[in-house]
Amino acid sequence: MLFLRLRHAIALLITASLTTGLAVLAGPAASAAAIPVSKGFFGVTDHQPSVAGAAGWPRAPIGSIRLWDTGVSWRELEVRPGVWDFRKLDKIVATSRAHGARPLLVLGQTPRFHATRPTWVGFYGAGAPTVPKLNAWKRYVAAVAQRYRGNVDYQVWNEPNVVGMWRGSPQQMATLTYLAKHVLDVWAPNARLVAPSFPVRLAAQRAWVARYYAARSAGRPTGSLVDVVSLNLYPAATGSPETSMALLRQSRAILARYHVRRPVWNTEINYGMTGDGSNARNISRRREAANVTRTYVLNAANRVGRVYWYSWDLHGLGNTEMTYGNNASLTPAGVAFNVTATWLTGGRLRSCTVSGNGTYTCTVGSSTGVRRIYWNPSRTASVTAVGSATQWQGMLGKTKTLRGNERLTVSYAPIMVRSSR
Repeated sequence: MLFLRLRHAIALLITASLTTGLAVLAGPAASAAAIPVSKGFFGVTDHQPSVAGAAGWPRAPIGSIRLWDTGVSWRELEVRPGVWDFRKLDKIVATSRAHGARPLLVLGQTPRFHATRPTWVGFYGAGAPTVPKLNAWKRYVAAVAQRYRGNVDYQVWNEPNVVGMWRGSPQQMATLTYLAKHVLDVWAPNARLVAPSFPVRLAAQRAWVARYYAARSAGRPTGSLVDVVSLNLYPAATGSPETSMALLRQSRAILARYHVRRPVWNTEINYGMTGDGSNARNISRRREAANVTRTYVLNAANRVGRVYWYSWDLHGLGNTEMTYGNNASLTPAGVAFNVTATWLTGGRLRSCTVSGNGTYTCTVGSSTGVRRIYWNPSRTASVTAVGSATQWQGMLGKTKTLRGNERLTVSYAPIMVRSSR
């Protein structure tokens, strides 16, 4: 964990000049078609998911899990040239499948003995952020693809637009993407190839993303090689779920410029990340819970296919913690994750609108009726429940009976109202 904090401290130092003044990106005023929300939408990163006991698998309805900082990077799997240790990854994949969660394996970082620049140091050691020898890269992707086939999805790299993660060019990362695609087409054609994850809160980071998607490999545009686009939608240290959606809007403009028409996944999200990498600015537990609920509702409304919270068992770096220090007991944010999953999973998000005073109303249809989710991120306001309303529920699970047309107070903490229509 100390190493993890140091790694992120350096990464955040690099990205200290944060964008400010981002406009809120609301959900679509009226969806062309209702958006289905499956269990897989609710994802997390967890650093020890196969550990025995309560601190192992998250106490939540996880539908997808991203394997990063879990001890299964390339450097940890290939212990010597051509010698592999899959024991830990085998256990994690088996545990994930037993819980009905889809693993996403991040394919970096480069072992020093396969690095083209073995003396260059990154967050994970000498040679780690450098371009690998291409034949070694292909053998590595083939090794994991042959072993796990379509039971795992594969992500090309983590945050290559951060210097400590990657010291190559966008074109070289596009080449790795092309080679990974070629190997997976042979050994795991049913697996998804997920593009590298990109933080996008800095203009320079977004420019890197543009160069990656502008690149071609063997005549093919990069966007045609991947099945999914990956963004790490961390906002500025004082940012919110709403300003995170402004980053999504800016990123989609880049994707449109290069005709990239692939689903988007939010592969890392948390709040309060400071520019120098020190502990995040503290907020109340209630605001932490509100961050979680608003994040998942807004991402669903904006047609993001999956959201991976970073992370289930990380403390201090982000200001929103899912668990207490024992990595097992749920904080209010962890409770809100579970409650929000019941609001969205199996439903179809019909619309998400913002009123003139900033109040959000997101409407989810299901086989049992309609759920309307309300909040206002900046002020206390009121809404009127629809005539068929029967129940109010808070983001921490508290419920009460409602009458139709009852006036309700809303704040930054989302509430949900059930009705028959």
